[in-house]
Amino acid sequence: MRRRPLLDALFLDRDGTLIAERGFLADPKGVRLAPGAPALLARFVAEGTKLFVVTNQSGIARGLTRWDEVNAVNAEVERRLAARGVPLAGWLVCPHHPQGKVREYAIACRCRKPGTLLHRRALRRHSLSAARSAVVGDKWDDVGAGLALGALAVHLLSGHGREQRAAVRQKGGGAVILAGGLADGLRRLRAAAEERER
Repeated sequence: MRRRPLLDALFLDRDGTLIAERGFLADPKGVRLAPGAPALLARFVAEGTKLFVVTNQSGIARGLTRWDEVNAVNAEVERRLAARGVPLAGWLVCPHHPQGKVREYAIACRCRKPGTLLHRRALRRHSLSAARSAVVGDKWDDVGAGLALGALAVHLLSGHGREQRAAVRQKGGGAVILAGGLADGLRRLRAAAEERER
């Protein structure tokens, strides 16, 4: 019988977490994977963890980026991960923002993090447990979604992490795993998940 994975699902933020923060990135040439992270992600995937990227792309609502540009960046991220043995189970993208300029996307929605609609859809579609999942990101919106799900939540100092750390400490209390970059966060996440299994 196959051993259950340490985590059912791992939800990663894109900008400032999985790749370097570059504002409203529209050019795939600007993709830079977080150093040291692919090998650690590959281990989770090899154990059976489903890997999802959950990203707020309000640049679409703001008229600063287009769907084809966001999709091209996502495809490049996926290509680079796959080349390192890290297949993705899915992309979960919210294009909305209440103050957007593009009418169809200028709405308050439940899919924009810290909303959990996209996470919950993925969990349901793949029959995965939120309690056996984790969310990793550089903003409160990421870890806030994780806590709302009842998942492990990891906050990074990369991207916008330094400016958000105080708010994460205040809102998340001791429930959030605090880390440096993504590689450090994944190591701390593994340790926390292993401790939970004991």
